[in-house]
Amino acid sequence: MNEDPGRRLGLIVDASRLDLGLSKQDLAKVARVGRSTVTDLINRGKVPGRAATRGRIEAALGWVTGSFDAVLAGAEPTLRADASYPLSGSAKVLVEQLAQISEEAHAGAVAAETLSRRLRAIGELAESAAHLAGRDPRRSTPER
Repeated sequence: MNEDPGRRLGLIVDASRLDLGLSKQDLAKVARVGRSTVTDLINRGKVPGRAATRGRIEAALGWVTGSFDAVLAGAEPTLRADASYPLSGSAKVLVEQLAQISEEAHAGAVAAETLSRRLRAIGELAESAAHLAGRDPRRSTPER
């Protein structure tokens, strides 16, 4: 009797996460998916429907994109060339969290830069408007 492909995938994901020293919770954190998604996959063979979710789990395990489909078709997952770093499970979680903080900081810096440009433009417009109204914005009384 053939084994259910989803169940086989769950077993291989479970073995891979254990090889990496990750708990189910750690894998969920690194992959940025819900713990129930990881638990359903490992315990019940329930394959995530969204390609993005599958891709995040593949990346967290160090697999190339499409490895889920390969395993479901009966093959083995393919490891990424850069997936050989020997980090513990908690170190991988920390690395992922630091990467997320870095992305958020970069996004915040971009937003601050955009806001700064807008405020400069508003200041220039206000200065022009004051000049057109016959006032020198650096003086407190209007010119007569």
